[in-house]
Amino acid sequence: MRNLYIFIGFLFISFTISASQQDSLVVNYDKNSPVELKKFDTDKLDKYKSDDDFDYTIYESKPTVFSKVWSWFKRNLLRFLEWMFGIEKAGNILAMILKSIPYIILLVVLFIIIKLFLKVDTKALRTGGVQSASVQLTEDEEIINSQNIPSLIEKAIKDKNFRLAVRYYYLLILQKLQENQLIEWEQQKTNEDYIREIKQSSITKKFSDITHLYDFVWYGNFEINEVEFAKVEASFNSLTKSIK
Repeated sequence: MRNLYIFIGFLFISFTISASQQDSLVVNYDKNSPVELKKFDTDKLDKYKSDDDFDYTIYESKPTVFSKVWSWFKRNLLRFLEWMFGIEKAGNILAMILKSIPYIILLVVLFIIIKLFLKVDTKALRTGGVQSASVQLTEDEEIINSQNIPSLIEKAIKDKNFRLAVRYYYLLILQKLQENQLIEWEQQKTNEDYIREIKQSSITKKFSDITHLYDFVWYGNFEINEVEFAKVEASFNSLTKSIK
């Protein structure tokens, strides 16, 4: 009997809650208040259209030739990696390769710079050997070994190209030093090397002064006139006599 009373009480509470919820969902219409029809302001719409801040258009740029080639490269590389290592591993391997490409390019550029501009024997670097001197016929070497330098000096003076005449005079001095076994001329040597190589102090001083003068005129692009050249020519002739 007690359970019956509990059941009836439970039903009564349920009906009460349901009725209250239905009452709260009832919408009351106000039939006496006028209904205002809202209109859209087209002028404001045009204003917003002309404002860049409200322009949400997405522009897609046309792919360039480089982007097409790059996409083709990645696509075919991925296919190759999938064939080699399987689909699961191919994606990770491709990402690793793409990250390493800039470093590979940098290494290639450094290799080219070292090979072409510094003239380093890359094979010797790999094997740890000593680079042997490469034999290359330069203009200086050709003039010193095979040209009649006095005739070249005479022609340069005749053409009033005194700067070039100074160059030929200096090569003549190097030729005389080599003939008298005071120096051993080599392409890779500098003028300072020859100064240190000469053992006779009297010749060393004159040759050092001539070398500094030659560097100033030839490498410094300093033009000299006939009077100035006459003084320089006297210094060259004096050194030539000392070598003999």
